[in-house]
Amino acid sequence: MKKILITTTLALALLSLGACSKKSDASHKSSSSSTSSFSFPSSTSSSSKVSSSSKVETPTGNIDSSFQKAVDATQPTVATMKETYKDTYSDITATAEAPQTIVYTYTYRNQITPTATKEAVAKQLATATASEFNHFSAVFPNFKERYIYLNSDKSELYNILVTKEDVTAAQASSASSSK
Repeated sequence: MKKILITTTLALALLSLGACSKKSDASHKSSSSSTSSFSFPSSTSSSSKVSSSSKVETPTGNIDSSFQKAVDATQPTVATMKETYKDTYSDITATAEAPQTIVYTYTYRNQITPTATKEAVAKQLATATASEFNHFSAVFPNFKERYIYLNSDKSELYNILVTKEDVTAAQASSASSSK
C-alpha cells in the first residue's frame, strides 16, 4: 500500500506540474532552474506580489485567484490520475484551501488497513515531492500541500499537511543518509 500511495502522489504532483507548464510564459521559463521544466501559468508568474491578486471567497476562506488558477490547471491531470488508478481509487480530487494549500484527496475503492505510520508517510511525501514543492513555494510563499487518504467508507486513514519545514527536514535527512 505504501508503494501505491507514494507512486500515485508523486505521479499526480509531476503531472499537475506539467499541466501548469502548458500555460507558462517565456519570461518565467528563462528564470527557472535549468534542471526543471516546471513553470506556472502566466497569470501567476506575471507578478511576484501574490498578495496583490484578487481573492476568491470559499468556505475555507480567501484564496488568491492566481493560486486558484494554478490548482484549476491540475484538473485535467486529476482526471488522468482517476483513470490510471481507477482500480485502486474510487475518487481523486485536488482543491484549494486558504490561503495557499493544495489539497489532494484520495478515496480507496476498497477498504484497506494502513500498514505505514502517518509520520513515515509524511516523510516520504515530503521527500518525493520536494522539487515540485520548492517550485510552488517560490511563487506562493505560504504554499502547503495536504494529502488526505480515505477508505472506501469515507473514514480517514491519513490527513497529512506538508510544509516548507517538512520538505527542508526531509531533504536534509535524505542528504545525510546518502553520504
